[in-house]
Amino acid sequence: MAVQLFSASSGEIERLNIEKSLVKGRMPEKSREVLISDQFAEKLEVSPGDPVTLISSTMYGGMAMQNFTVSGTINFGVMAMDRSAMFMDFRDAQMALDMNDSAGEILGYFENNVYSDAEARKLVSHFNSQSENDPDEFAPVMLRLGEQNGLDSMLEYISSFIGMFILIFVAAMSIVLWNASLIGGLRRYGEVGLRLAIGENKGHVYSSMLLESVFIGFAGSVIGTIIGLAISYYLQNVGFDISGSLQNVTMMIPSVFRAHVTPRAYYIGFVPGLFSTVLGTALAGIGIYRRNTARLFKELEV
Repeated sequence: MAVQLFSASSGEIERLNIEKSLVKGRMPEKSREVLISDQFAEKLEVSPGDPVTLISSTMYGGMAMQNFTVSGTINFGVMAMDRSAMFMDFRDAQMALDMNDSAGEILGYFENNVYSDAEARKLVSHFNSQSENDPDEFAPVMLRLGEQNGLDSMLEYISSFIGMFILIFVAAMSIVLWNASLIGGLRRYGEVGLRLAIGENKGHVYSSMLLESVFIGFAGSVIGTIIGLAISYYLQNVGFDISGSLQNVTMMIPSVFRAHVTPRAYYIGFVPGLFSTVLGTALAGIGIYRRNTARLFKELEV
């Protein structure tokens, strides 16, 4: 793999977690220095500082042979890569494989580093339409993430899992809010009885309780949304470091997990927060219409 090892602004060293994955030696500091997997280095019986020869083929199909120096070894945590992986600067790869001003594959990222399949489809369609009649055999072709190695099914699985998780969580919290509102309404039967005893209409009592629950649900949803968004923005900008749990898988899995605040996050809590509170009060308030005078005076005496 060819990456920008000598450009800190590219973010590739941090993105691939290369520096933290070092087992022996150091990061490449000059041209013709490479990193290889630690398991591969043991099989070849080489150590940092030893010369190695890359035997490959150029972009035109010819044989390519180039000498490099091993500056360090890396533990990928991925068996397929640990067997024979090598990392070098992309300029060294271009020189070794006769690929001046060329690349076999260029990975692109959105500005916010969050993948959007809808935006990717538009971008791919627009880009490929410009070069579909290009006779050059090396004309670039853009593919979205789902078209790479059959990742569509994995992305759909992850999307379904996230949707199911959100649905279960929202449903569980709705039940909690509904129960809290229901219990709160039942505990107010003494207050309701007193209001009915002084002559207040049952319909007015019931409607006033519903109106109260609307305000309480709305205020709670606003406060909860503000707190939730504040935490989400912190996780989006700072992230949560789980490197302590990834001791054996250090290369291709980012050690810092981040949240992503979407427009849906601003209103998704309002519906269950408001509806559950009102529903609990509505169910508890049904008993108001079943109160009779004899039972009312008995309750007030107690």
